[in-house]
Amino acid sequence: MRIAIQGSHGSFSEAAARRRWPDLVAVPCRDVKDVVTAVREERADAGCLPIENSLIGSVTTTYDLLHEAFGDGTLQLTHEILHPVHHTIMAIPGAPLSGIRRVLSHPVALGQCRIWLAKHLPDAELVSAWDTAGSAEMVAQQKDPALAAIAARPAADAHGLAPLAERIEDDPTNQTRFLGFTRADTADAFRTPGAPRYKTSLIVLVDHKPGMLALTLQAFGARGVNLMALQSRPERSAPWTYRFYVDVEGAATDPRVAEALEEIEALAAKLIILGSYEAWTEGSRLSAPVPVPAHRVDKPAIPLVDRRRNPEGTEVHVRGLRFGGPDPILIAGPCSVESEAMIMETAVAVAQAGADMLRGGAYKPRTSPYDFQGLGVKGLRYLADARERTGLPVVTEVLSWEEVPVVAHFADMLQIGARNMQNFSLLRAASRSGKPVLLKRGPGATFEEWLMAAEYVLAEGNPNVVLCERGIRTFERATRHTLDLNAVALVRERTHLPVLVDPSHAAGLRSLVIPLSLAALAAGACGLIVEVHPDPDQALSDGAQSLDFEMFAELARKVGRAGRMGEAGETGRAVLSVANGG
Repeated sequence: MRIAIQGSHGSFSEAAARRRWPDLVAVPCRDVKDVVTAVREERADAGCLPIENSLIGSVTTTYDLLHEAFGDGTLQLTHEILHPVHHTIMAIPGAPLSGIRRVLSHPVALGQCRIWLAKHLPDAELVSAWDTAGSAEMVAQQKDPALAAIAARPAADAHGLAPLAERIEDDPTNQTRFLGFTRADTADAFRTPGAPRYKTSLIVLVDHKPGMLALTLQAFGARGVNLMALQSRPERSAPWTYRFYVDVEGAATDPRVAEALEEIEALAAKLIILGSYEAWTEGSRLSAPVPVPAHRVDKPAIPLVDRRRNPEGTEVHVRGLRFGGPDPILIAGPCSVESEAMIMETAVAVAQAGADMLRGGAYKPRTSPYDFQGLGVKGLRYLADARERTGLPVVTEVLSWEEVPVVAHFADMLQIGARNMQNFSLLRAASRSGKPVLLKRGPGATFEEWLMAAEYVLAEGNPNVVLCERGIRTFERATRHTLDLNAVALVRERTHLPVLVDPSHAAGLRSLVIPLSLAALAAGACGLIVEVHPDPDQALSDGAQSLDFEMFAELARKVGRAGRMGEAGETGRAVLSVANGG
């Protein structure tokens, strides 16, 4: 197999190409453009070009060439190669290191060996050349014992030189990323069938309008596609505008990537797909494999929520907690995070009383736009700090698909609130986050609609769904809603998913929370999620239905819970004492 490389025999490009194709016949080319020309003119079967170095960053000449050479679709990327960069200083046989007066190499290689050169050849003249292996070739041709080259170790063998010292680079972790490519009509023959991981590279030109680049990148983020690299280069046809090179995990044929590319094609002024290629897994930073979505395939004969899928029932694990396990889970906390001191005080109190998990809203959907809407990211940070202090995992609500990444960064479990139960874009985005999802039933939703909302999450590949009954609207106005215990029992019969009950929102009255909690557990709920506030009458939201610390402790005792803070207990009690003025 003939592979075009940039540089002479023994270059880093050749060494990298041999990692992928050990038996290749190298076709040396002086310039990156010559590599492309050799493949286009069929003087080589494929080419190998450097694209990025772990220390100095992007190889801009290659990036600029990609737009020019791949824009017409004639060529396609097929492989990625990561190659460690280890430098060797070499001279003609018999030449001593002490006699070296000039050192030739590419300027980047000279810069990567500054420490060694300063120590061992402080008086030598450093001469920049077009290529590392080309420097070795010049040293071999001139036969001057005072002349040396810095290049890859194979260059010494290729040009009959003797290594004087190996691995002289300043940073031994240095590596370069190469891309292999070939003609589009032969690309399939180069790819390995069933390769485990792929990347896709593309060029995007966007209109010069606010938010267009963000919208383009969101097309990937909203679908759980990992963005690996983003590089901008000037667009020569229009001064002070830019084209963007994007690398993402996955092949262009993967459902999530294909869906994103379809959206980007509609948004962008121009989209060029450079190719989907086999990712180099050794030493790379690939993310965990993305679950394969089911919503783009045929409807399953048995719904994913159906109990026949798992007659024994599904357990959802959140930091060691087992939803659907033998013990009920007790989740407690305020409706909304009002301040750092308030959430810390509440977290310590509920942990001491026996809570398993902390709830609290950082983003709050309110009927009036003038009501308290939550603290946003600050609230998320306060929840994370409370988790560190008490050990309680955190569940908090996410309101829109755009906010899923930041909420998932802080929370252990994402709550889809009752008002968003049928926000299907949000359901999909929450599923793609990979975090367990707590799905509340809408106050006007039928049982079947509730299950189909859960089906959306499951269909995206996330099996970790916990349902939550929180009351439905009926003609009765004595309470906020009517707690539908029928649904709790029916969930156990019809689905394999665990189900919680939120008695606080169902009742709207704190006096009813404890009896409704006990009834919910008797009906088969796997746990409770209740609202607790240090001073319910002063709460910024849902104070009438929030328990104070004493009432929550009573509920925990009746549920049969003991405090779970362990070694954090003394610290928690100290925090609580300070919060209470002690």
